[in-house]
Amino acid sequence: MRSISYLVFAGLCACAFSPLPAAAEESLATILSPTEGAVVEAKHASKVDYEVNPTAKTDHVHLWVDGDEAGMAHKLKGSFKLGPLKAGAHKVCVAPVNKNHTPIGPQTCINVTAQ
Repeated sequence: MRSISYLVFAGLCACAFSPLPAAAEESLATILSPTEGAVVEAKHASKVDYEVNPTAKTDHVHLWVDGDEAGMAHKLKGSFKLGPLKAGAHKVCVAPVNKNHTPIGPQTCINVTAQ
């Protein structure tokens, strides 16, 4: 048991001092609304307004809610329908992708609460 604890501790220390991962790069996408920490109405659809800085590799945009794909759009500026959502906390992400649906850089995420 003591050696396992040491290995876990050593792994955490190594991670703390490693360089930042690629996900720390600035995303090409911006979620314009709702804002981080916003309260949205549960059981009624709302919308997510987004904008993506164009690049030669960006083909379209995916919307993710709580880790599940919830939409796709070919416009680099627009809105997604959000919900209706169950009451509680939710993570909403927008990810620019290429024609093969491979993310172009990190996604942009916000946390909202449905009430």
